[in-house]
Amino acid sequence: MNNPNALLQTQREHSGRSVRRSHVLLAISLTLLGLLVVACRTPTTNTTSAAGTPCPDAVQQLVDRQVTPDLEISLIVDGSGSFMGDRSASRAFVAQQIALTVEEAVAEGAALRVIVFGGSAGNARTVVECPVMTVRYRNEAARTAKLGYLKQVARDQVWLAVVNGRPPMARAGTSVVGGYVALADAVPLTVGPRKALMLSDGIALPETAVAVDLSGFSSVGMYGVGQTEPPPSTLEVDRLARSWQAWLALQGARHVVVSTQGYSSKMRAAP
Repeated sequence: MNNPNALLQTQREHSGRSVRRSHVLLAISLTLLGLLVVACRTPTTNTTSAAGTPCPDAVQQLVDRQVTPDLEISLIVDGSGSFMGDRSASRAFVAQQIALTVEEAVAEGAALRVIVFGGSAGNARTVVECPVMTVRYRNEAARTAKLGYLKQVARDQVWLAVVNGRPPMARAGTSVVGGYVALADAVPLTVGPRKALMLSDGIALPETAVAVDLSGFSSVGMYGVGQTEPPPSTLEVDRLARSWQAWLALQGARHVVVSTQGYSSKMRAAP
């Protein structure tokens, strides 16, 4: 016959072990939750956008992240050797144009995206994506100096990202249309106007039969057309500029500018 006292003691021991297991599991859960909270609060070296592309930390330290921009500037750069190869003159031109675009983004307090493309539509890369480029300052007297410093840092950081982000060129030919495809597929960084600028010599693979919806951009510019070595004839450059102007219009682009010069010239190709 079972001893009632022994049975009661066994039940109490079993209950005690269950309570202790529950306490241990609770302690482990609370510890993991605490680690998760700390990890979420730990700052990272770069601010990463929803698309996963970081904005350089050196830039993020100087901008006002509380500002919501009402303008997006997207810069698409031809990373091919014919346009920004090792020639000092070519590189200087591209670097100058990138610097001008970055300075405009800072001056306007815009969101900034930079895409580099190469030999195919699939290897275009977003190398910079900054949600805002508005300078951060505490008093009006310091604003001018801080604005100038942000422009300098942003120029250097974006140029470095472009140079390091050039996709490999596995074959001859450049997918300019692929650059526009990457632009059209990019998620908007603001609900305001979206301004698109491409830097390219315009000498590309025959892909103009591909349709790209560029109607979501308030303006689309293409600069540096024909700037390659050896330089094409004037007639060929004019024909190239006209063909891109027509193609962009067919893709729904508004306020189209196609120029054989740099972005600073803002020259419109003849219709």
